[in-house]
Amino acid sequence: MKLALALAATLVSTAACGIDTADPAAALGGTTDPTGTTDPTDPTMGTHPGGAPGGGTLPVTEVSGRISANTTWKDAIHVTATVTIDANVTVTVMPGTIVDVATAANVTVNGTLDILGTKTGKVIFESATAGLYWGDTRIPRGGTLKASYLVQAGGGISVGPGGSVTVVNSRMSHAGGDFLVMSGGTLDVSYSTFGVDPGQTDTTHCDLHVSGPVTLKVTHSNISSVPYGIMFYGGTAADFTYNNWFGNSIDIDTNVAYPVSGNFSFGYFAKGAPTRAGLTATNLATAPLVDAGPQ
Repeated sequence: MKLALALAATLVSTAACGIDTADPAAALGGTTDPTGTTDPTDPTMGTHPGGAPGGGTLPVTEVSGRISANTTWKDAIHVTATVTIDANVTVTVMPGTIVDVATAANVTVNGTLDILGTKTGKVIFESATAGLYWGDTRIPRGGTLKASYLVQAGGGISVGPGGSVTVVNSRMSHAGGDFLVMSGGTLDVSYSTFGVDPGQTDTTHCDLHVSGPVTLKVTHSNISSVPYGIMFYGGTAADFTYNNWFGNSIDIDTNVAYPVSGNFSFGYFAKGAPTRAGLTATNLATAPLVDAGPQ
């Protein structure tokens, strides 16, 4: 059975082969990876040292190259090399799908990547090799990423001018550098978590790194556990209301060279509210909001 790819996509059968039973999604806050496979030294990183994507329990489809026709991903997807979704093409990712991405490979979205996770069937994007990082999900001009109940670790998301990203009820952590990088485009994140729970360790340097002209909305979310919550170097009238900021060395990093503005009101700041001109922070909570993060 083949996916409609311009290069190659081969359906293969795998067998379980000596993998661990720790749970990468559970380390991100209680979700469940049905494969139960990961590196015990870092439970949100790469998972299949024996080469068994999906833990050897799910049908596996290997994917690489260009995707030039509408396609559905389900069960276990092993991205063996960089994938490019062509313009006007939609890849739909079904609930419960596990996507393992090879080291340094990217998923470039010139069309649409529609991730349809559910509360009981989360979609997992993770590294295919224990302890190593994949590249990122790239959304250039004309590309669209829509994700619900996504758990992503080991690689980040980058948005270019003209790209569009909408994320809800998702958990994101363990990038090799900055997790969500914007040099333009539109971002709308709600009821999601960047980072890990207290007592856990993230590898991400900055949850969000924003530059250039952007349209930016992140609400009802947790931004936590990294050196920089956001490097806010681009964007005006940004909406950052109703968020929890905690566990970061610096919550909001700005630079006088970049004329940014944003509303950080109705949120919780463990280290105190931002004070820079252009940033509004009123009606702040004195304890973490319960109406923030995946619901």
